[in-house]
Amino acid sequence: MAEDMRVCPVCGKEHPRSEMTFTYDCHGIPFRLVCYGCYIQIMETKGYDGQYYTEADECIDYDY
Repeated sequence: MAEDMRVCPVCGKEHPRSEMTFTYDCHGIPFRLVCYGCYIQIMETKGYDGQYYTEADECIDYDY
């Protein structure tokens, strides 16, 4: 059976899925699947992936 290969969106290299993990946003929600090398670089910088946001930044339909 062939191994499940995925492309890391950060470095652009192909890695087995078993060698990848999800980064987390500022609220601890899984954000994107990256290779371990990129995970370390991303998470050590700010401690989260992406931009910091609050409830005020979330766009729910205005007529909700």
